[in-house]
Amino acid sequence: MKTYFCSLSLSLLATLTALAQPSLGDWANRHRQADNLTKLGQFEEAIKQYDYVLKGRLPFQGKKHRDIGATYNNTGVAYFFLGETEKAEKAYEQALESLLPSLGARHTDVLTVQANLAFVEESKNNFKKAQKVFELCIQSKLPLIGSKHQDIADCREGLALALEGQEKHEEALEQMKLALEIRQEKFGDTHTDVGASYAGLALILLNQEKFDNADKMDTKARKILSATKGLYRPNKNPVSKFRPPPAEILKAKNKSLRLP
Repeated sequence: MKTYFCSLSLSLLATLTALAQPSLGDWANRHRQADNLTKLGQFEEAIKQYDYVLKGRLPFQGKKHRDIGATYNNTGVAYFFLGETEKAEKAYEQALESLLPSLGARHTDVLTVQANLAFVEESKNNFKKAQKVFELCIQSKLPLIGSKHQDIADCREGLALALEGQEKHEEALEQMKLALEIRQEKFGDTHTDVGASYAGLALILLNQEKFDNADKMDTKARKILSATKGLYRPNKNPVSKFRPPPAEILKAKNKSLRLP
């Protein structure tokens, strides 16, 4: 009887302990909460939540799981918005370590993280390197998602920045216009990303000393961005001048979120 009682007690304890542990579904919910915090601009709190999710998931899923890669990526997004570029770069590299073995180099999620790293390269003035990555992302994603997908718009925006950093104004202008067209078709004329595209056009035109046209683009950008500023806090990264739309799953936007 004594042995039986002890065994039963341990079994009950193990059951109760298991019930007390968060499930993978619980971690997914917390991950979504962290994503929402990022969308609201509460980046510091989002990072804390992502770290908590990683600590909870790693023992169950291991470092090579796709969900772990997503969490690392989104942590990088939050760090990038804060202007903590080195921490963002480290998080993106950890995301690639998780995603590459299972998904391969041409998977859209992997390309997304590489695009995020390209924005980090731009922040370090490595514009030629960033250009190559964005061109590769566009080339690789086009057959998978088509030319009108918002991910392509984000990559074209990044490419425009890389080209502008090399003073290739006309090429940059072409890419930014393509990004604007996709976003207008996808989101309408008053979305934050549309405003960001106008801001990019204004920057390029200003560098070309086309002041009247630059002023027109700047006016459009300010009108849209001022109307949406309550939902999108300014990006604190001094290099990245553009903001991603609300996201749901590792979008190849400049910097984006993936919900497992």
